[in-house]
Amino acid sequence: MAIANAKVIAKMPLDSHNPIQQQLQALPLTPREHDVLRELAQGNSNKTIAKTLSISTYTVDGYVKDIFRKLGVRNRSMAAVVAFHHGMLEMTSPARIASRNEARA
Repeated sequence: MAIANAKVIAKMPLDSHNPIQQQLQALPLTPREHDVLRELAQGNSNKTIAKTLSISTYTVDGYVKDIFRKLGVRNRSMAAVVAFHHGMLEMTSPARIASRNEARA
């Protein structure tokens, strides 16, 4: 299964700048799973995601497992790559992300 996942990620174009094409490649996720994936891909822990979305950590755990299964990935890094390639993440500097996370705490 890991080889199949590697092939999927390897086929993702790293220089894809066509936002229309990215939007057409919709992910098979519910709106709430999109919210969790967006937070997960920004490097947030399950506890932080739960606080941000006002849900329990157990619920976040369930969403994360469902996201991994639906996307065919095995970890958070692979899920973040998929989210990035589907235009779910904005390009920000690490300092800006850190300041935003501090403001949430």
